[in-house]
Amino acid sequence: MTKQNVGWWAWIVGNGSETAQTHVPAPAIIEPPVTVSEPPVSVKVVAELSPETKNLTGWQRVTSIYEREGAMELDVVTRVVRMSFLGGFLVGGATGYAQARQFYEANNVGKKYLSPSDAVKRKIDYAIVRFAKGGFATGFKCALISGSIVLLTTHVTAYRDKFASWYFPVISALVGGVFTFPLGVIGSIKALGLGISSGLTLSAVVHLYAMAIDKSTDGAYRQFKRDYEKELKSALDWDNRVKEMMEREQIKWRQTAVKRLKQMDAEKMSVHDD
Repeated sequence: MTKQNVGWWAWIVGNGSETAQTHVPAPAIIEPPVTVSEPPVSVKVVAELSPETKNLTGWQRVTSIYEREGAMELDVVTRVVRMSFLGGFLVGGATGYAQARQFYEANNVGKKYLSPSDAVKRKIDYAIVRFAKGGFATGFKCALISGSIVLLTTHVTAYRDKFASWYFPVISALVGGVFTFPLGVIGSIKALGLGISSGLTLSAVVHLYAMAIDKSTDGAYRQFKRDYEKELKSALDWDNRVKEMMEREQIKWRQTAVKRLKQMDAEKMSVHDD
């Protein structure tokens, strides 16, 4: 009996150990997730791989400036022309006023007028006319030369899809030589020298800007263009909102619509903050 009980006991223990061993799950092997690190793509590479620069020809890039809204090239040219005209108008008008005063005093000695106030009035009228005439002439020349330089520089950059620092001195000398060609060889040489010197100054400014942001001259130009067009887009969106407000609520004065929009934006911000 003892041997039989031991046999049964051994059979029960052995069978239980086998069943326990068969039901024990194998330990799960957890492998760490494999992450594939991608190399960072710089801004310059993204700009080079963009379809605007690779899938378009030079003339298509130039024509796209006039087809899309908020192009940096056109806005910069417009601003340069306005500022150049204003500066040239003031400088040319002041110079013309000084010359007009001397000319008037030299050619009107001994003339009789109806009264002292009439003499002063005629003198002021003559000075105003000469100021406007000299201002418009000088302002037009400054606007034409400065606008041509900026226009050619931006369009050559768009055509070649690359900006170089030698654009400014070469284009400045070329534009100056063309506009001073009627003055003769000496005038053209002076214009070439002035254009090269002013162009080198602009190139130095571009290099300093590129060094400040730690980029090449071409990368600095692209960065400047992106930032400029971003701000320009915001300004255009704001102008469109103002126009829509004026048309929707029949507002005649632009400043009133601007004030109304600012109040609405302030109310929306206060609601979101609450």
